[in-house]
Amino acid sequence: GRKSEPFQSVVDHMASHLGVSPSRILLLFGETELSPAATPRTLKLGVADIIDCVVLASSSEDAEVSQQLRLRVQGKEKHQMLEISLSQDSPLKTLMSHYAEAMGLSGHKLSFFFDGTKLSGKELPADLGMESGDVIEVWA
Repeated sequence: GRKSEPFQSVVDHMASHLGVSPSRILLLFGETELSPAATPRTLKLGVADIIDCVVLASSSEDAEVSQQLRLRVQGKEKHQMLEISLSQDSPLKTLMSHYAEAMGLSGHKLSFFFDGTKLSGKELPADLGMESGDVIEVWA
């Protein structure tokens, strides 16, 4: 009966065996990526055919988390410091408005600087090579 069993069961088995999430398991037959819904019968596989099992480095959920930068936004006063998490591909205006709201400065004219460069808010952290722990300065 195994011939008509979908590969999903192989994926699930491998995932639990390797302790990874099933979304990280990729089955390859030659150069072809196999769909977990396919069965050996639909692919006309024989006993001698070899299917490679590849574990992807990390699922997109994990990547999302590591993509989050923890940026420090520092105002003139020491207490005007806020840590904001932002993903690499979110425009910095997200962080700017978040900061203004948190500090009760919405509607005020704030200037944000990173490495001495004034930010327009359209930039992405990725464009500026930002890393977690980087400081953005705010001048009111």
